[in-house]
Amino acid sequence: GKPVSVCGEMAGDPAAAVLLAGMGMDSLSVSSSSLLRIKWVVRSFSMQQARSLLEEVLQMDRPEFIRERMNVALEENGLGGLVRAGK
Repeated sequence: GKPVSVCGEMAGDPAAAVLLAGMGMDSLSVSSSSLLRIKWVVRSFSMQQARSLLEEVLQMDRPEFIRERMNVALEENGLGGLVRAGK
């Protein structure tokens, strides 16, 4: 019954922000330069999608597999520009 927030670099990472939302974080504190990007990302995923991705990556044991899965999820939701810099 207590509000939980995340502040810092992790909250400003698009892939991590989706997973943090799936974990039920009440708020994410990010730098002003990341704010619009993270709002766009969080609004692009339903809570069900975020929870499903979280369940999926919790079964993985290698960080590179988690990152790749999250990159694919971002691409699938039309956010590929966040994965491929400059595109």
